[in-house]
Amino acid sequence: MRPRTVAVIIGFVIILGGIAFVAAYDDRPSDVQLIEQWVSDTSAETSGNHHAPAAGRIEGRGMVYAPVSGQSDTKQCNLVAIDASNGTERWSYQIPPKNCTIHSVADPMIADYDDDGTAEVLAATTERSVVAFDPTTGQEEFRYDLSAYGYTRPVVTDFTGDSAKEVIIVDVKGSVSVVRADGTLVWTKRLSSYAWGQPTVADFTGNGDAELMLGLGNGDLALFESDGSIRWRLTSLFDSSITWQTAGDIDNDSQSEIIVATADGTVAAVNGRTGDVEWRQHFGALAAVRDIGDGDGDGDPEVYAVARDGKLRSLDAKTGEVEWTTTLTTGDIQMTPPPSLGDVDGDGSPELVAVTNDGIVSVVDPTSGDVLDSYTRDVSVYTHPTLADTDGDGVPEIYVIYSDGRVVALSAAENS
Repeated sequence: MRPRTVAVIIGFVIILGGIAFVAAYDDRPSDVQLIEQWVSDTSAETSGNHHAPAAGRIEGRGMVYAPVSGQSDTKQCNLVAIDASNGTERWSYQIPPKNCTIHSVADPMIADYDDDGTAEVLAATTERSVVAFDPTTGQEEFRYDLSAYGYTRPVVTDFTGDSAKEVIIVDVKGSVSVVRADGTLVWTKRLSSYAWGQPTVADFTGNGDAELMLGLGNGDLALFESDGSIRWRLTSLFDSSITWQTAGDIDNDSQSEIIVATADGTVAAVNGRTGDVEWRQHFGALAAVRDIGDGDGDGDPEVYAVARDGKLRSLDAKTGEVEWTTTLTTGDIQMTPPPSLGDVDGDGSPELVAVTNDGIVSVVDPTSGDVLDSYTRDVSVYTHPTLADTDGDGVPEIYVIYSDGRVVALSAAENS
C-alpha cells in the first residue's frame, strides 16, 4: 500500500445526501487487502467533484456512471459511462458549457423507471432537468424540466400505488416533483427552503403505505403522503441545515425512522409517525450519515456517523449510544463523507468502506472499528464510496470519485 498523504485543501465545504440499506451477517472479517483495479481518465480542471457514481451490471456488462464537473463555461462537465472491467469510457453526455458548474450532474442512479425490462441511468443536471439515458448507448429517453437544478439522486418507485413507477426529484430550492414515466406530472410542491439531503421513501407511519421524507436547509423536516399532501412538517427542528438523511426500522416496530445529520454536527433519530426526536447526539461540525445495518452481527442495527473531526462512530440505532469510535485521519480536513456498508471481501460478513477528505479509502471492521487496510491518492474526496457487484461474482467492488473527477476502482481481497 502507498503511504498516507495529505491532500491540498480547497477553500469550501461540500455537503451531500445519502441513502440506507440493512444487512446482517454472523461472521467477522479477518484482514483484507485493498487492490487498485484502475483509475479512470475523467479528470477535470477543478478540485471540487462531490457527487458519487452509480454502478451495476447492465445486460451482462459491468458499468460505472460518473458525474464529472469542471470549470464554468467549459466542456468539462459530463455524465461518463465507464466499462467497469477496465475503466475505459463507453459514452459521455456533455452538459452545455453555459450550464457547466461544480454541480453540473448530481448523483446518478440505475433503475428501470419505465418498466421496459431494462434499467436506465437517471440524473438531474444544471440544465434544470432530470434526464434518463439508455445505459449502453447514452441515448436520451426521458427529460423533465425542473424549476432549479437538482442536487440529489432521483428516486424511482411506485409511490402512488398505481402499479407503475414514478420518478421523484427534489431540486435544490426544495421543489418536489413526482413524474410518470411518460413525462406527465403527478404533483409538485414548493417548500421554500434549500434541500441538500437525499429524499427518502419508506413506510414511516406503519400504515403499509410509502411516504416521502425530506430534510431542508432551514432545519425543517417534512413528511409527504403519496397524493402530495403534507402529513406533518416540523419547523426549526434543528438549529442548522439537514445535510444528510437516511432511514431504517431501528426498533423493530415495522415502520422506518429517519436518521438525519446537520451542518452543526447533530445526528438524530426521528419517529416518522409522530415526528418525535427519539435520540440526539452531537459530534461537532458537519456530521454525516448514510447506511444503517447490523454490521457487528448482534441482531440490532447500527448507524455509522462521521463529522469534520475525521472520526467514524458506530451508534446503537435504537438508542444513539456510541458503541465505538475510530480515527480515520488526523489530517487538516474540511469534512468527512459517510461510509458505506457491504461484504466487500466475500467472507459472508459486512465491512465498512470509509473515505476521508484527504484521499484515504479504508476498510473498517464494523465490530471493533479497527482499520483493516487503506489506500491513498493525494487528492481530496468529498462523497461516499459506491459499492456494487459489477463483475457478477457476488462480491461488490468499491468505486470512489476523487475531487479531480477521476474514479478509482478497488477490490478487497481477504487475506488468509
